Amino acid sequence: MLNLDIYLFYLINHFRLSFLDNILPIFSNCIFIDMFYILVSFFLLLKNPLKKYLIIIFFMIVGFLLVDFSCARILKPYFKRKRPFVSIPKVYYYSNNQFKYLNTPQKKEVSFSFPSCHASNSSFVSFFLSFFYPKLMFILIFFFIIVGWSRIYLGVHFPLDVLGGWILGFILAFIFYKFCNLILIKINAKKT
Repeated sequence: MLNLDIYLFYLINHFRLSFLDNILPIFSNCIFIDMFYILVSFFLLLKNPLKKYLIIIFFMIVGFLLVDFSCARILKPYFKRKRPFVSIPKVYYYSNNQFKYLNTPQKKEVSFSFPSCHASNSSFVSFFLSFFYPKLMFILIFFFIIVGWSRIYLGVHFPLDVLGGWILGFILAFIFYKFCNLILIKINAKKT
């Protein structure tokens, strides 16, 4: 399994196009990712009563914080998987706004790799919002796939890291959707 993971990493990481070199770092930028979801969230405010919107946003924020904490503080320290650019040779690595080709792994301490927090966070928010607003599912899923792909392309994650993040995000999005939906149903039942 790990050999396949490394093979797929090289396949994605070594597929170089100048267009991708320019665009994919944007999809790994936390500010860009956050702004995308903030814009989508404001769009949803136009489509929903304020109370429903605030409840959904509350669950989304709490779920996001739980996903991020679980990924960064529990799972990564548990699995202790090294990032590609410090564990294997011949990696295109993006750092300080430029790509570098690393013939040998870098010798530096960095955070661990599995699962990808970018992948888990973007997967969580995309699935959570998609459960409530299926019409947005295509754009939201496309977005988190590009975020995950960018992490491999930039040399900071293996495909299995990204897949693990997507699965974590999906599972917690489903759980938080169910809880949020229960609250919304109870609030609507009190109105009638």
